[in-house]
Order: sequence, then C-alpha cells, then structure tokens
Amino acid sequence: MAADLFTLHRAVRISQNAPDYSPSELADDRVNAFLGASITAWSFPSPVPSQMNVAAADVVIGKTLRAKDWAALRKAVQPLMDELEGEGLPEPKSGSEATDAGVPVSGEPAS
Repeated sequence: MAADLFTLHRAVRISQNAPDYSPSELADDRVNAFLGASITAWSFPSPVPSQMNVAAADVVIGKTLRAKDWAALRKAVQPLMDELEGEGLPEPKSGSEATDAGVPVSGEPAS
C-alpha cells in the first residue's frame, strides 16, 4: 500500500542543523520503519513494533533482534521495499510514445 511507502519516507527527517548521518544509518532507519509498520505480532517478550511510533519501533527492534536476525529480515524485506518504491518498473508513459518535456524522444514533432 502507498501508506507503507509514505511511512518509509517519513522515517528519516534531516534538518539543516541535524547531526551527520551515515548512508548506512539512513538505510537502516528506512528498513526499521518498514519493519515497524509490518510487524503486527511476534513471539518476543517485548512490545509489538507496529503498536509503537516509528522511533520507538526502531528501539524495540534493535533491542529485541540479534544482528544476524535483523540482517536476514533486512535482506528479506528489500524486494518489498523496492516494489513500494517502484524499482525495476518501466517509467509510466503518456500516450503511445515516450516524451521528454513534451518533446517526443525520437526528435520528431508531436502529431
């Protein structure tokens, strides 16, 4: 659902005066936002991530899962996250011919 994509996009906010983030940290935050929204039940004796806010879900996941288990989940959800982002899909086209700024890609005038 698009709401899941919006959750991923809201997961990381950077202001001009924010501390520096590493690219890996930003990627981890996006994965944790997805997991936080997706995990609606589990057998661990800790709160269910989807019942927490995004920041708290990140903490719960980090304190509950072993690193190798989290890495396996990250690897498993990456295709789902890519699908939400539209990775690997052809660009939407209007009409029968792809255009660039209203000019047909072929260079021919539009009919």
